[in-house]
Amino acid sequence: MIAYLTKAISFFTKEIHDVRRQPRLMIGLVGGPLLVLAAFGATFRSANPFVSAVLVWPEKGIPGVSQEQAAQFIGSNFALIKVTTDRNEAMQMLDRGDVDVVQVVPEIGLNPEDTTSRPEIQIFSRTIDPNAEAWTRSLAYGEMNFINQQLLSQEANQAQAKAREVAGYLSSTQQDFERLRQNLNPQEIERAERVSRELRSALVELLAFLPPESLAQANISPELSKLYRDIQILSDDLDELDQALSQGDVVNQVERLDSAADEIENLRGTIDLFVAIPPENIISPIQETYTNLRGSAYSLVIFYAPAVLALLVQQLAVTLASLGLVRERQMGSFEMFRVSPLKFSQILLGKTLAYIVFVTIGGLILTALLTLLKVPLPAYPVQYLILLVLLATASVGIGFVISATSRTDSQAIQSTMLVLLLSIFFTGFFLPIAGFNWPAWIIALFIPMTHAIDGFKELMLAGQRVNSGVWIGLTLIIVLSFGLVSLIMRRQYRKVLN
Repeated sequence: MIAYLTKAISFFTKEIHDVRRQPRLMIGLVGGPLLVLAAFGATFRSANPFVSAVLVWPEKGIPGVSQEQAAQFIGSNFALIKVTTDRNEAMQMLDRGDVDVVQVVPEIGLNPEDTTSRPEIQIFSRTIDPNAEAWTRSLAYGEMNFINQQLLSQEANQAQAKAREVAGYLSSTQQDFERLRQNLNPQEIERAERVSRELRSALVELLAFLPPESLAQANISPELSKLYRDIQILSDDLDELDQALSQGDVVNQVERLDSAADEIENLRGTIDLFVAIPPENIISPIQETYTNLRGSAYSLVIFYAPAVLALLVQQLAVTLASLGLVRERQMGSFEMFRVSPLKFSQILLGKTLAYIVFVTIGGLILTALLTLLKVPLPAYPVQYLILLVLLATASVGIGFVISATSRTDSQAIQSTMLVLLLSIFFTGFFLPIAGFNWPAWIIALFIPMTHAIDGFKELMLAGQRVNSGVWIGLTLIIVLSFGLVSLIMRRQYRKVLN
């Protein structure tokens, strides 16, 4: 056993010295990625698409929405290049490529009798980027809601102004009914009938100005719901009062007058509550509150740092291991090893340990340097070290598979680049794996970085322990990759002399 380990350690020492004698390689493999991360953190601005826009504003404007308001709102989402009233000019800018999007806002009026036409905010673009198109349509939807809210807010203001007008009329009507109650002569009865008709007409006008009744019926806005209810009760009382006045029943007339006066008083109180409500609470009774129980999300630079670290560690191990066996085979070392008492398992063990040690040390150095970018240190250092070693081991296994199946250095390098592309697209590094169909999951499961990203994020960002799926996934990759390498290389090793 000691002799076996001695021979394996000799290969371990050989590989360590091979790497140590190349200081530029070490600096490039460790320092280069750090410089890339630092440049990314220093220059990154936003992950949102950069979309320039020109706004075509109607000459007559929009009631309740100023051009400055719209420009400020749009400018917070788009790079607003120009505001114009000339649609042709805007379309020419789009055709020339001066802007990415043209937004045309139509003439919008507040005409309650016009129920057939529906103004449209038109959005034009020539983009070929699906992300930019999705971003543009999402922002356009938000702008539509903004303008709709401003228009509804103005309608609510008008409804409150009308309610104040009706409240004044209610006060005078209440006085008229009080005089009629004290003196039920024909002239006062005739006057009361006229006042009742005028009050009913005023209530009908108020109903026309109020926000939709469905909002009140849903009890979303209790003040609006009570206003609708009190108007309906007073209208019913006015109908009964008209009937009593026309029939000449004095007792019934007095009762109806008392009831109508009480309902008028109730409606006045309800109107006072209604006009005191901010208009935005009438049209948007439901509000949103968002609470991040962690305090706040990380910046994009910090959030992607664990994934970048996993990618760098994996590719460092894959690159070293993918050339390890190919190089020995091309140099004719296998022939020499075959006639010696060396076993292939000793060669594989020595090289594996050397690469794991080197990659782990590089990973720890990168982890320490990431603190310069304000990336949190792992919450559980022991688990982090074990995860780093497993990631290095699994990645070395993948590299050895590439080395075992490649005949030249060029083939090994090409396969290494293929692993890099698969790691970027199918591990959740660049695109969420949940957005792919199920075959992509099979690819992701056999890439060490897929599991390492989850583990690093849990340890460094979430401050939690690594879940069992990460350990199982990396262990399976190690077993399968080294088992496949042993199967392939043992056959090649035996056939060397033949």
